[in-house]
Amino acid sequence: MTMRRQPFTSKLPPPTIRIYTDFDGTMTQEDVGADLFRHFSGEEYFEDIRGRWKAGELEAPAAYQALCRRISSLTMRQLRDFLAPYEIDPAFPRFMRWCDEHGYPLLVLSDGVDLYIDLLMEKAGIEFQYLSNTMRLTGGSPLMDFPYFDSRCPEVAHCKSNQVALRSQEDDIIVYIGDGTSDFEAAGYADMVLARGALETYCQEQNITFRRFYNFTTVREILSLMISQNTLRRKKRAQVRRRQLWAGG
Repeated sequence: MTMRRQPFTSKLPPPTIRIYTDFDGTMTQEDVGADLFRHFSGEEYFEDIRGRWKAGELEAPAAYQALCRRISSLTMRQLRDFLAPYEIDPAFPRFMRWCDEHGYPLLVLSDGVDLYIDLLMEKAGIEFQYLSNTMRLTGGSPLMDFPYFDSRCPEVAHCKSNQVALRSQEDDIIVYIGDGTSDFEAAGYADMVLARGALETYCQEQNITFRRFYNFTTVREILSLMISQNTLRRKKRAQVRRRQLWAGG
């Protein structure tokens, strides 16, 4: 009897365009987390802790914990009331559908906390996959955990570059969308960055390829055009950096 060779099938999904986006200041107009801690810990104390954090005197988790200790009482009702003026970009649900229709994996990476992200998702009537720091209220006091902290990135509590590199395949095209300092490290591992705010300036200074965006309508338009024109491609420098991070585990 003749044996027919079975075709080899990889357990890994095929290469794709893989999209990562920041939350605060990117999916929202405001930095919700900063506003929250400024409001409940007090303006003067918040600025003192943030100054020490930016100066490198405090690692990010220690800064967050100091802010949490300052808050003597916080309830879910207070949190909901505080979040009333904030909203997720109304164009984001359509962007999510576009990603799903085209098979582009989308993951939200936040250096904020899950409590307000969940409440804003609920308010918008949408659900998306995200990774963030966590917060729980115990007897009115907020307690935070940092499941994605990495000591090689002490300036952030969530090392987003680990997620961008280690959750991707070598042949994927990586798109990163962001606006702030917590996105700096991750941007260097992406093939295309969509930026605004501080991240736009950083990309200019570091010679990182980027396009300016205003909201998720423009994000979708930019990516659609680049894909149709075959100009969304892997960048050698980003690939090398991802390989180096893979090699380091």
